[in-house]
Amino acid sequence: MIPLLLLAPLTGVILALLSRTPWQAALGTAVGAACLLSGAVIQGMSPGIAAWGDLLRLDELGSYFLLIVAGVHFLCSVYAYGYFRRELEGGHIGPAKVRMYHVWTNLFVLSMVVVVCSHHLALQWVAVEATTLFSAPLIYLHGDRRGMEAAWKYLLICSVGIAFAFLGIIFLSRAAGDVPLTYTALPLAAKRLDPRFLRLAFLFVLVGYGTKMGLAPMHTWLPDAHSQAPAPASAMLSGVLLNCALLSILRIAPAIPGAYASPLLILFGILSIAVPALLVAVQRDIKRLLAFSSIENMGIIVLGLGFGGAARPAALLHVLNHSVAKVLLFLVAGDLILRFGTQKIRQIHGILRETPLRGVLLFGGILAITGSPPFGAFWSEFGILVGGIAGGHLAVSLAYLVLLAILFGSFLVYGSDMAFGEGVPRKLSGPELWCLLPACVLLLASLWLGLHVPAGLYKTLERVSTVVAFS
Repeated sequence: MIPLLLLAPLTGVILALLSRTPWQAALGTAVGAACLLSGAVIQGMSPGIAAWGDLLRLDELGSYFLLIVAGVHFLCSVYAYGYFRRELEGGHIGPAKVRMYHVWTNLFVLSMVVVVCSHHLALQWVAVEATTLFSAPLIYLHGDRRGMEAAWKYLLICSVGIAFAFLGIIFLSRAAGDVPLTYTALPLAAKRLDPRFLRLAFLFVLVGYGTKMGLAPMHTWLPDAHSQAPAPASAMLSGVLLNCALLSILRIAPAIPGAYASPLLILFGILSIAVPALLVAVQRDIKRLLAFSSIENMGIIVLGLGFGGAARPAALLHVLNHSVAKVLLFLVAGDLILRFGTQKIRQIHGILRETPLRGVLLFGGILAITGSPPFGAFWSEFGILVGGIAGGHLAVSLAYLVLLAILFGSFLVYGSDMAFGEGVPRKLSGPELWCLLPACVLLLASLWLGLHVPAGLYKTLERVSTVVAFS
């Protein structure tokens, strides 16, 4: 089954290369995405299958992340059809670049599938590096100066981060000795691994993959990259790429002493929430605003993992809640940018009056991403708070609560400014259904996760959270 999962995006690459029109390329991507999603659902029913000499393996944790990757990829492939048709009609992009978007997107997804399926940590490192190389052209897709600067910044900073992660893998290999560098073998041998090299390994891996994850203070590439990429690419960068970096950290967690790892995670987590809380209020670009929200939410997840205990499954649930809400917001933002002809927040007004459905999607997405009831992120953020208090982290939990309140207020102001007031959106003739349908699905999904967290899902996350617990 795992080779078939890899074949789905690879098929999308081949079809995009052979296509003669952007619509043929879009169809190839959509078919590959549908096959990947179907395979991920089937694979999720029978985790633990290995392939290629045990280099690849999908456990419950990997299946969970794979479902998120596949689901986001499918919805973005549907959205991309309508989005790029409008871009072509407006003369913002050419047919050749649209075809190349589909080529690079499928390669990007292929590399993320390898990250999720990797059993050997060295192979996973190679796949994480591949995600950088395959996603950089998406940031520079429009070919302007700002896109080039953002792409180079992304490549340079993330490559330095990946180099740190590589050093961490080397230290981990030194600590492991003759123990295979697989996420199943290392926890079994944790008691006899050299603790000095283990600590060094975790520090370098956390800084390295944390850079790719967008944790502060290594986050500086993220706002530029997410603001310059096309909307469906921005959605995938935020909604699934950051998760892949997180998974790479989780894979070595069971071999690391909790007394050493937890304070580091709490430090990076609270810092990654504090930086956006300070900077969100001065943002003027809607996509940069959403990028800082991604930094915040990665911080929330890492903080929950650092708290441990009951906060750990809540942090894993927040991975899903963030992906759903953030992809929704990036898709809506892309549609609004095309309609208003700008990314500047101050020039986007009157959405509820002019286009009520988009107003509901935008405001609902803002409530979802800020953890407001009745959306899913409320329960995961609340679970992390409860876990922090139960674990005795009272001061950090209070700081977490205050920072979330600041961020909620800032986003509420931005959302109100854009939803109300006078606005003059462009009249576009493109196929709006293809842009609006994925966003509607995501809003309903976030609402469903808030009104009813599936018992089977949470039990799975509780079970998985014990697997990724520190030693």
